[in-house]
Amino acid sequence: MRYNDSGGHGEPLILIHAAVFADWFVPFEREAAVAGLRRVRVTRTGYDDRVPVTPMSVADHAAECADLLRHLTIDRARILVHSSGTVVAMQLALDHSDLVGELVLVEPPLIDPLLPPADRATVAAALGPVIGPVIGAAAHGDLRTAFDTFLAAVCGPAHRSVIESALGRTGLERAERDCGYCFSGEMPALAAWQFDEESACRIEQPVHLVVGGDSPPFAHRWSTTSPRCCPTRAPRSSPGTTICCLSPAPRCSPS
Repeated sequence: MRYNDSGGHGEPLILIHAAVFADWFVPFEREAAVAGLRRVRVTRTGYDDRVPVTPMSVADHAAECADLLRHLTIDRARILVHSSGTVVAMQLALDHSDLVGELVLVEPPLIDPLLPPADRATVAAALGPVIGPVIGAAAHGDLRTAFDTFLAAVCGPAHRSVIESALGRTGLERAERDCGYCFSGEMPALAAWQFDEESACRIEQPVHLVVGGDSPPFAHRWSTTSPRCCPTRAPRSSPGTTICCLSPAPRCSPS
């Protein structure tokens, strides 16, 4: 694991990125709206040029984040996450609850434990045919095909221009280069992750949901279909965005 720590004495804000690549939060952490916070942007193991021999579980990633917070002497923090970073944050809240003040979830991933039951078949029909081919492409070293096929399915056909406009050409090339672990390690970990109503009832911290205004309807239904004991606040919509969110702070701010 690597991390960038802005330092300072502000309230700590931990940024845990989505799958595919690590730089989703790079534009956000530079915004004036969060300049007064101590921003710790995590690059999870597998995305940091150190691919583990044995793929890590969600609990392993959460434990690494907990170890980092303790190393940085951060007693309690707000955790801001994007897409699959959600599962790491929720596992962190379950396994290391003393470290988590609140959770801000931007576009939780479209996986069965977090989807409304009525939407699971629709999501499977849309994404299921994509998963096998992208894993196969990545396994054969064709990262460009894996990258484009997967992100086109979840983000839409403009994913390259969105990423390049936010991160520059070099950032786009780095994102493509670093995507392999998503398909070899992260997808199996997400498939194995267990989360049910009993798990949700153990999360006592406030949970804030941010969804893109242009995201599919089931993304907006998550907070109303999540277990009643999970303290999810009313969702906030970010106009004009989808899961491909590398937007500035006014659209994705946790405050």
